[in-house]
Amino acid sequence: MSSTSLEPKKQGLFANYQPTPGLVRAVDLAGQWAAPIMIVVVLLAAAAFAPAFFNPNNLRTVSIQIAVLGVVAVGQTLVLLVRSIDMSVSAVLALGAVIVVQTKAGNSIWVSLFQAFGIAALVGLANGFLVAKRHVPPFVATFGMLVFVQGARLAYTKGQASGTVPDLLRTVSIEQVGPIPAALIVWLLVNLIVGFTLRYTRVGRWVYAVGGNPGAARYAGINVDWVLIGAHIVCSVLAILGGLLLSGYIGYVDLRLGADYNMNSIAAAVVGGTTFTGGRGSLWGTAAGVALLVMLLNLVVVLGLPIHWQFAIQGIVLVLATALQGLRQFLLSR
Repeated sequence: MSSTSLEPKKQGLFANYQPTPGLVRAVDLAGQWAAPIMIVVVLLAAAAFAPAFFNPNNLRTVSIQIAVLGVVAVGQTLVLLVRSIDMSVSAVLALGAVIVVQTKAGNSIWVSLFQAFGIAALVGLANGFLVAKRHVPPFVATFGMLVFVQGARLAYTKGQASGTVPDLLRTVSIEQVGPIPAALIVWLLVNLIVGFTLRYTRVGRWVYAVGGNPGAARYAGINVDWVLIGAHIVCSVLAILGGLLLSGYIGYVDLRLGADYNMNSIAAAVVGGTTFTGGRGSLWGTAAGVALLVMLLNLVVVLGLPIHWQFAIQGIVLVLATALQGLRQFLLSR
């Protein structure tokens, strides 16, 4: 019997397909540059069909929305980089806003902020513990946390979130530093801090190592479990920060606050090139994905289209980005 007969035979329509290096490189570049290219396309479409998009007030609104979603998406990117996901960010976002907005008269806003961020850290710790130590699938663990946090928020507010948004949050969310919204500066600072950590520190190398190959990272002496837990803690803390910016911007808190931020934060990160399989992605790409998604959703409003088109766009963007990732993985596996 020849040795070749012992080799496993590839099955399927593309069993013998061998992509050229040029095609693999082209698909890889498309994944990295799809969001920036689409931003240019959206801007050209807006200039042609919706000039009101460039109204200064609308651009200011878009900037603040980018800042809020961008802060949450930074945290989502971190957990995706370590092969996890966080479906609880929308509930954590809303809970933190409720805690601060319902600060009782005479109580310090700083005490409420400390409580909100402390609770966020505990939620992230619980998510990370379930995923890393108990080996619960990330989607299941964080979705269960979503339900728990939503229930806790309803019990805390008795189903009626009310209160006054503190002046501090209003100032940070809607005021400007020159022509730049303060919320946008907060987002840029978050990107700078987390981006520097990922690129230039040992912790950042650990994050990419754990996402790229957890087994190899563990053999290299990296504490994989604590990297996972740390990523989830940071994700929850940034979700709280996003919730504070959002409540300060809109001026109130209701039961629907931040409901779309689970899918939007995931879509923004994936569109920006962060993979579900971990170890690959950048905050630069996520920032481009955030800008693209917010601009598309805003364009729906400016064009006067039915609001359900926003949901269609969210789904289309996520599906296309995931399909592009799948094509890239397929080509690399050949």
